[in-house]
Amino acid sequence: RVIGTPGYDIIRDLQSFVYMETGIKVGSFVERTVDLLTGIGSVILMHEDESVLNADISRVREMELNNDLFEFERSGAMLTNASQRHLSEIIVGDDF
Repeated sequence: RVIGTPGYDIIRDLQSFVYMETGIKVGSFVERTVDLLTGIGSVILMHEDESVLNADISRVREMELNNDLFEFERSGAMLTNASQRHLSEIIVGDDF
């Protein structure tokens, strides 16, 4: 269960941010994204400076990889982002 959405504020503060669409909010349940149909939303970024745009895209991808978009609650206990990454590595190994 999602208990926080800290990545949303970071995305909205990006220099190239235009629009974000998502149905995920505090209280939502999120499954692992495996294709377009299971995606959590979309972000539109646009900037006249390609280096700014590329840096912002990299930041979003970094948050995705590090599981920093959301804070989750599991089995009655809140996990930190670091413990979520560790748990993901244990469950799915290096193929994650």
